Amino acid sequence: MKSAALLALVLAAAACGAPAPSASTVPDLPIGDQLPDDFKADGSWGAALTCKTIPSLPALVAPQITISIDGLTLHVVDPQSGFDKIFPVGVGVIEADQLASAYRESKTYYPIVATGGASFTLRLADVQPCKTWWTDPDTGKQQPVFAGLPFMPFYGGFAMHGPIDNFRASDGGTLRRGFVSHGCVRMEAADVLELYARLRGVASGKVPVHLQREPERDAQGRRVDLSAKWVGAECVSDGECNFAGGFCKANRYATRGFCSARCTTTCADRAGYPTTFCVADPDQPALGLCVSKVLPQNQDCRPGDHLVPASLPRFHQTVQATVCVPGSPGWVGDHCFRDTECEGGTHCAGATVARPGLCTVSCARFCADQPGWPTTFCAADPSLGDGCLRACTPASNASECAADETCSERARVGEPGTRRFVCVPG
Repeated sequence: MKSAALLALVLAAAACGAPAPSASTVPDLPIGDQLPDDFKADGSWGAALTCKTIPSLPALVAPQITISIDGLTLHVVDPQSGFDKIFPVGVGVIEADQLASAYRESKTYYPIVATGGASFTLRLADVQPCKTWWTDPDTGKQQPVFAGLPFMPFYGGFAMHGPIDNFRASDGGTLRRGFVSHGCVRMEAADVLELYARLRGVASGKVPVHLQREPERDAQGRRVDLSAKWVGAECVSDGECNFAGGFCKANRYATRGFCSARCTTTCADRAGYPTTFCVADPDQPALGLCVSKVLPQNQDCRPGDHLVPASLPRFHQTVQATVCVPGSPGWVGDHCFRDTECEGGTHCAGATVARPGLCTVSCARFCADQPGWPTTFCAADPSLGDGCLRACTPASNASECAADETCSERARVGEPGTRRFVCVPG
């Protein structure tokens, strides 16, 4: 049986309620994006065949893992020991096949589609502390892309593993933070070693893994992210943008800021992140502003809060690039200032000159959903009337909601007994 067909059967079984199988019974997923130099299969594997040393670190007691796909983070919390650390990750590319069940989602989102839930389990008995070879499920060809680093599955072949890029390097390679894999969660080599070192002593042998599309948020609505910020990162104050020249640029659509820097022609880049571009500041056109270019790695500005693609010239030049700038994504629950910013038959409700409204559409009972966005609900709301609102999850601190919105319970239009939590203006 072809490996891809076997994987499909495995995932279909999980979708029907069967537990995910042991990683040893599941073929490798396709590898996803690789840099050009890493395609060379000339037999010169460098350090890729060397098992990397697992560090000696205190074991956690009862850790919990949250993987945020659009937030590009893996967050480990152990309430019993007080351990709390955030790691950068690379996740699955966005599914472009319109017939696929996870269309317009990251391929890492597939376990949620397959099971209808967001809770998974990393079983330490399934971990391979030193995985080296990847077998192409279509051709059977092998490459040592896993570089002798831990491979930690949480759902069938979906796993946390090393970075893959430059896998011949002695340190295990380098991470591109973005949408780059075929579904696995890529980590920095040092990070995946630390993660395994801290988890391998867990007495239960199991670690819960929560998977979600939206960026993780804390109880105050602040985004859970790395302390070391870069261009495009969410911020509240200038001091958070802790790189040379960094400051927090206000975004009137998000009402949350994003990190940037002033520029006159070009901007600095950072390894592992999308390249940057200098454009005119939309609020102060006489000044240049550093923003990220739109690449497959950041997929239409998806990691940013109300940052959208726009083709703009370089500051004081004619050369253009597609970059991430403030705007409305345009679907139910997104902030907006005018109807033309809302798409798919939605309109902008509740906007003022100083404060954004949100995209919605009138409904009688049900609402259409859009792949790649949170589900919607036809809600009766005193401030907006009867309309489609974005559903939210209080248990995850309403990470689906935009800033200045609250996750509140509302009744379905025409069905007072049917209620659901939705994002409403605060």
